Amino acid sequence: MVLRDDQGRVLTVRKRGTSRFMFPGGKPEHGESFEQAAVREAAEEVGVVLDPEQLVPLGTFATAAANEDGHRVQAWVFEHPRVRAGTAGAEIAELRWQDPTLPYPDDLAPLLAEAVFPALQRSTIGWVTVFAGSSAGVDPAYAIAVSELAAHLASAGIGVVYGGGGTGLMGAAADAALDHGGEVVGVIPRALMDRELGHPGLTRLEVVADMHERKRRMAALGDAFVALPGGIGTLEELFEVWTWQQLGLHAKPVALYDVGGFWQPLVAMVEHMVAAGFLGASHRNLLIVRDTPDGLVEALQAWRGTAG
Repeated sequence: MVLRDDQGRVLTVRKRGTSRFMFPGGKPEHGESFEQAAVREAAEEVGVVLDPEQLVPLGTFATAAANEDGHRVQAWVFEHPRVRAGTAGAEIAELRWQDPTLPYPDDLAPLLAEAVFPALQRSTIGWVTVFAGSSAGVDPAYAIAVSELAAHLASAGIGVVYGGGGTGLMGAAADAALDHGGEVVGVIPRALMDRELGHPGLTRLEVVADMHERKRRMAALGDAFVALPGGIGTLEELFEVWTWQQLGLHAKPVALYDVGGFWQPLVAMVEHMVAAGFLGASHRNLLIVRDTPDGLVEALQAWRGTAG
């Protein structure tokens, strides 16, 4: 749990018999969700009552464990609106407030010093990797909305990474970003390039060996991932990066740009998976869904998470 005071400092705790300061928190008990465990641990360790509806997921983080040599810890981290901390309870020996923007003391747990605190300081997105259809769809509104988003990204100084094609929504996004002075990097497999499907006017077009290398390269280049309307390929790209995020393999936001409610059937399916017990609510909450350029960019820049 990330709990702040009025000065923006973050509450850290040291457990009895240890020397490292860490966040309030702990392992879920049998049958508990991550949110329920966070609420219970905060009450037991620092005497605060949290509202589970106000928990904001910051991401999944993985680092070396603080007090168990040779082991790693994977943590689901939440932030809560400011509350007044109580007193040390349970196994807690000491409370300490830490400014995450200042140099860190040597006794911080790796989870804080190497992962979460740096993530709390991240606030800008330089490149957005977009997944989109190679078709424009039957409704012209799709291409119009995608072009508006790409133009907005370019005007904000955010570069676009995409699959390198010149047709459909992929091409519309690239053209709009370029027309508004933005940088656009395409990544295309050799087989598609040989069929003359690559966009000829990009800032840079990278030709790679196959589809697997294309996805890896697009993932490496982007600071965030946005799925625009598209087909099976778009879904496949979206689900892969969202899965990687849940597993702690990357620390980047994943979003749906919901043009005209295009993604609402998928959102409903995600809610069904949560209700059926196949997807945790914390993982669902990590997926951003927005339908305006301003709202999307604000959500991407506000999202915080990391992985080790």
